[in-house]
Amino acid sequence: MNRLLFIFVFFLLISSFLISKEIVIIHTNDIRNVLQPREATFINPDFPPVLGGIHSLSTAVKMEKDKALKKGSIFLLFDSGNFVYKNINNDSVDFVKPSIYFNHMGYDVVNIGLDEIVAGPEYLKGASDLFKPVLLSSNLSIVDSDFQPVKFHIIEKEGIRIGVFGLLTEFALLNLSDEILEKYVIQKEIETASMMVELLKNNRCSIIIALTSIGLEHDKILAETVKGIDIILGGFDGAGLRENIETPKNHTIIMKGYGELSSFDRIILNVDDYGKIVNYSVNSVTLFEERFSEDLKLKEILK
Repeated sequence: MNRLLFIFVFFLLISSFLISKEIVIIHTNDIRNVLQPREATFINPDFPPVLGGIHSLSTAVKMEKDKALKKGSIFLLFDSGNFVYKNINNDSVDFVKPSIYFNHMGYDVVNIGLDEIVAGPEYLKGASDLFKPVLLSSNLSIVDSDFQPVKFHIIEKEGIRIGVFGLLTEFALLNLSDEILEKYVIQKEIETASMMVELLKNNRCSIIIALTSIGLEHDKILAETVKGIDIILGGFDGAGLRENIETPKNHTIIMKGYGELSSFDRIILNVDDYGKIVNYSVNSVTLFEERFSEDLKLKEILK
């Protein structure tokens, strides 16, 4: 009996040593400039609860970050794209407000979605001067321009190298005017992801994350076609996921939040000293105003 107890305690100690770090990731997608509080009639049409919008998200991010840092966890903040205001003619987009709230909350990486490119590359170039987060797209190139989106980003924290790349839907060109169309080249999603995974592995990244704005079905195909992507944080179309998907072949974790600031995703990774994921949990958190009160400082800044 004592021997069994000793073996149990020994393996418990070994396990706790190997699972030595925690990474907390907060993810948003498809904000689409829906920033103000609104009634969630899709939850209860008769007595709808209130969603707190960008001000509640800011409070939630601060709460999650404070909790993670108190535990000594690594904290990361990502968005998968489609966040700007675009006018009805798609010939003007506003990056100023997104730059304010992304900078205020301390986002690490923001992916470029379809909404961000509809008015032309000159707006993207202006955004790069406003944004503190890395603004990236791995499969978007701008024709005849000295400005190009960042293709990938490597985050190194506590000896763990985390590689991040981003994808825009390869069908984006179908949604652009002829005038804007000729200003971009958009590479295929699978080909680009394969190149990015190889590049990031060659740069000694132990965790590879794809921020995608390609749609859930394309995320599933991507996950099972390209080996080596640990996590896909998606967006672009349809409803979000209440629970994550883990693909059967490559065991890629896929999560996609509900858009227009209905919710955010919380991903917690337990990793060993080599950065290998040994355990994880994923939650979708609804942004109820009652739970996450307004960030009054951000509210004042955004006036």
